[in-house]
Amino acid sequence: MWLFKNKYVHLILFAGLLTYLLIEAQGEGDLFIYFCAAHDLGKGADFYTTTYVGGFHYYYSVLFAYFLNLFSYLPFYGLKFSWLLLNVILFSHLFILLRDSKFVQALKEKQRDYFLLFVLIFSFRFFHQNIHFAQVTILMLWTCIYSLISFENGNTLKGAAILALGINIKLLPLVFIPYLIYRGYWKGLFLTILFCILYVFLPSLLIGHHYNLSLLSAWYQLINPSNKEHILDTYERSFHGLSTLLSTLFVSHPPDPYALTLKRNIADVPIETLKVILLLARLGLLSLTLVFLKWPPFKKAVSSQQSFIEVAYILLVIPLIFPHQQHYAFLFSVPAFAFIVYYLFFFYNIISLLEKRILVFLVIVIYLTANLSVLLGEFNRYYEHYKILTYGSLLVIPLLLWINLKIQNRALGATQKN
Repeated sequence: MWLFKNKYVHLILFAGLLTYLLIEAQGEGDLFIYFCAAHDLGKGADFYTTTYVGGFHYYYSVLFAYFLNLFSYLPFYGLKFSWLLLNVILFSHLFILLRDSKFVQALKEKQRDYFLLFVLIFSFRFFHQNIHFAQVTILMLWTCIYSLISFENGNTLKGAAILALGINIKLLPLVFIPYLIYRGYWKGLFLTILFCILYVFLPSLLIGHHYNLSLLSAWYQLINPSNKEHILDTYERSFHGLSTLLSTLFVSHPPDPYALTLKRNIADVPIETLKVILLLARLGLLSLTLVFLKWPPFKKAVSSQQSFIEVAYILLVIPLIFPHQQHYAFLFSVPAFAFIVYYLFFFYNIISLLEKRILVFLVIVIYLTANLSVLLGEFNRYYEHYKILTYGSLLVIPLLLWINLKIQNRALGATQKN
């Protein structure tokens, strides 16, 4: 947009962003937990069984803790500011990658500007919360997207090293291992697995093999998805995802210290039944990936548009299927929302008035479920009680399926005409 091409506006925005980061760098945030664990690693302690800052665990890798330990002697304020600045750089790079993608470049310049602005407005809440809590979600999203772009561009070694690093730190990008198989990135798959093994056992050379193995065992015990706290996933009010939503729907009194007295469950089942329901729900969402990937397997996506929508769906599913997900993890839903907005912009002149109205209405509903805590924060306890963020993310799925079908039918019709 013309406004953002003005150099004075750039200076004002830069000064505002710098002030914002200097303010957010105050306090502790989750980064403080990471450095506490890193400090305990330096002492040879088991930091996976230790809790920090009022009972919170360190959930990330040994290698990540070792890396942070290298800087633990520096003032924490400077470390946190540097971490937040890195997140801003990565977030900006994601928008640059989106802007430069072939299918976005197909938009007219004015459309492209407004498209990027709408995506930024939608994602700002998640961006701010990741900055405010000094989280790793932006880094995780960047490792997923940039590694896949690297694979598509033939930079296999770089893509594998980046994807494996994301998997090592927080496991979330692990869902892209089956994606590499389906899309026939055999060399990328082999190198990613190789790097994963390397990153797991590299600390053995640095801290000793026995100590590393004991930490890996403690880490697995902590993140084991069969743990009761990952089934009845309501121990914190801000948890979201399938495990949290299904716990509130199928258990009358889950362990939720902040639950309101308002009814939200539709049944009351034993935890073993809940495990089955949760497993089926996760498998259902994962099986829908095949609808986007299409047949036959072991072939690359036919277009950048096709590649984007299938990756966007997988990213959307990540915070839904993994337990213990906070609201800021739903930054992963932004690419799926972006594709819906893109469809509106790109096909606006050729879709029916009814379709436009339905799409606009649903986009507004999705936006509100994601941002009501910012727009009307005084009712936040109700939003968290009923898990509207999870409902909004689930609403994206049928909309994305519908758009995918419309695009397929349009492409088929064009092929038949030719």
